[in-house]
Amino acid sequence: MTTEIFKRLQSYNFQDDAEFATGLAIILGHPETPASEAEMNREDDLVLQAKCFFFSRKENISPPINFAAYKAWLASPTASATATQQESGSDLNTGLSQPQSSAESGTASSEPAYPTSFAHIVELITTGQPIPGIEEIPDTVLEGHDLATEKPRRRKPWEKDDVTAAPASAPTDETTTTTGAV
Repeated sequence: MTTEIFKRLQSYNFQDDAEFATGLAIILGHPETPASEAEMNREDDLVLQAKCFFFSRKENISPPINFAAYKAWLASPTASATATQQESGSDLNTGLSQPQSSAESGTASSEPAYPTSFAHIVELITTGQPIPGIEEIPDTVLEGHDLATEKPRRRKPWEKDDVTAAPASAPTDETTTTTGAV
């Protein structure tokens, strides 16, 4: 059953789906413009995960497609044999889109490779290894920013000072007695 779902996912025409293009654009960080055809044909983990998620939602597949299993299926020789059969003529749309996606895989390697799962990220953190795509921030303090401020702290409205409290409270008492007499 999963092989059948994987074949349907592989043959789905994502290029003509405006909803997928909009969702992928949000994931890629430019929500104002839909994803281009080249971005939709990328075969990196991020785009494949988005395709698995979108296809699972679109086709109401429960439980959702397992990304790791789908990626392993794509790497298997049976998936490549299926792709060549589809290119030979069983589905013309898929036959046209398959060569483009394999040509785009070379450009995806120039971007930083992100870890595929949360468990992998946890493993990298616990072993002290750097996480790909994350910038290192040095543990230094900038000089000159550790000086005390020159201005005194502003007083809150309810805080009273002995010098300013007497003149400030005198008009308040007069206004209460004046308003009481009127």
